[in-house]
Amino acid sequence: MHPLPPPPPRQKTLFYLESLKKQNTPIVALTAFDYPSSLAVRSADVDLCLVGDSLANVALGYPTTRHVSLQEMIFACQAVQRGLGSPILAASARFASPLVVCDLPFGTFEVSVEEGTRAALRIIQEGKVDAIKIEGGEEIYPLVRTLTKFGIPVMGHVGLQPQKVSSTSGYRVQGRLARDAFTIYKQALELQAAGVFSLVLECVPSKLARYITENLDIPTIGIGAGSGTDGQVLVQSDMVGELTSPAHVLAGLAEAGSSESKQDPPLASNGKQVPVPHPNAPRPPKFVRTFTPGNSTIGALRQAAVQAYTEAVRRRDFPSEGAASNDQAAAAARAEEGPAPTGESYRMKKEEWAGFLELVAKDR
Repeated sequence: MHPLPPPPPRQKTLFYLESLKKQNTPIVALTAFDYPSSLAVRSADVDLCLVGDSLANVALGYPTTRHVSLQEMIFACQAVQRGLGSPILAASARFASPLVVCDLPFGTFEVSVEEGTRAALRIIQEGKVDAIKIEGGEEIYPLVRTLTKFGIPVMGHVGLQPQKVSSTSGYRVQGRLARDAFTIYKQALELQAAGVFSLVLECVPSKLARYITENLDIPTIGIGAGSGTDGQVLVQSDMVGELTSPAHVLAGLAEAGSSESKQDPPLASNGKQVPVPHPNAPRPPKFVRTFTPGNSTIGALRQAAVQAYTEAVRRRDFPSEGAASNDQAAAAARAEEGPAPTGESYRMKKEEWAGFLELVAKDR
């Protein structure tokens, strides 16, 4: 059983994350990339919100994170901060606002330390975030040192580095071989020495992640790195099962067009069936757990809602004119008197409708 964490400030800080590590209290990190996802983060006691360059894949439709631009990252930061920094939530929310970290996107820091510094300054100033995250090893040590000298907090990222998948044989576990594991370990030590306040360990063996964590003074945040890190992070779109690939749609269309008997989906508490993903839909990485209830996903719910909306419009069931009915004549008659309060249309008083018809008649 973990000891109680120290009371958080209204805005969580680097010092607060360090105190969680010392207390052996797991750190909760989650990504956000727009206003709704940031409000979701604000609904729980999340310690760190990452505006990750994964938005390239899950929100912008790019094939890899290498395609997202600096300006797109800044726009995402601004949207996220509007949700996290809502005055209403600041005044009444049960939880302190998380520390906000933004990825430094590919192509903004590779040429020189000066370019990387300019990009980081833009994200801090225009995106209003608290810190920067940079993927890499020895090639980023000078940039980390420079940014920390200027007072810009930097989070490191070793192991699987999505910005470099083209040169690392794709999205594979890193550090399984002794020499590779030692390289990651040394990178972690050097990044700590360079000044990073925390380190993401992605897709490395759990034994290696635990060993690195035990030998660092800074907090480690794992993703696909087992339970031995100081905290965990997931891409929010993954953990809710959002639509992140056209293949999700194709699988859903195949399901809708199939006449074969299939197992009925589970029932919700109201007795209605809960949409679930098609078995042939793309699966998330091994380390991702979907946390939506009832085996459903946000993606399955979104598709089911769009399909139901389309069918309702085609049948003229939406919007309703009061009491449920598909009869157009009855709907027109009700329109003269104003629909019932339960309808999905706006009312007009009977005398005003009569006055309108009178004006039309005079205008002919």
